[in-house]
Amino acid sequence: MRILLVFGAILVFSTAMLAQEQAPPNPSAQPTQTPAPAQASSGSSDAACLHVYRQRRYTGSALAPSIYVDDRQIARVGNGRRVTIRLTPAAHTMRSDDKSSAISLDTKAGQDYYIRVDEETGFWKGHGRLTLVLPEQGAAEYKLQKPIEEDRKINKELILGDSEAPCHAN
Repeated sequence: MRILLVFGAILVFSTAMLAQEQAPPNPSAQPTQTPAPAQASSGSSDAACLHVYRQRRYTGSALAPSIYVDDRQIARVGNGRRVTIRLTPAAHTMRSDDKSSAISLDTKAGQDYYIRVDEETGFWKGHGRLTLVLPEQGAAEYKLQKPIEEDRKINKELILGDSEAPCHAN
């Protein structure tokens, strides 16, 4: 009899959990939208360039951590890959899967910023940790990486391709 009661309780609990997962989200409970990073016109000097790269390493080579700018997913950076993101000059917060390594930058027009993604080991899986790098070091390391694949570009309107003009006039 006791087994039937335990089984019944588990069945009711799991059914309630399933119903909660399948229920449509309550629109009043959703967080307010943060302003998205705006795209500047191509080749203009009023944009800031954020260069994000991940050096080629054996550890975590199969993972591709996501890059977020102002809580908006931009791309997934694989092993030995790079991406340039065009941003409006303003205060932005960049993060990856590891929320504790968020970087806040007040970007300026015509400036280049370099962020390296380092793969950190975790209990269940690895995650990307962001590190702000000096432009002298970042520019050299960035050039050694390959551009990210098309299927890893999430917000393509903010991503500057390698064949396009630079983010800003030098």
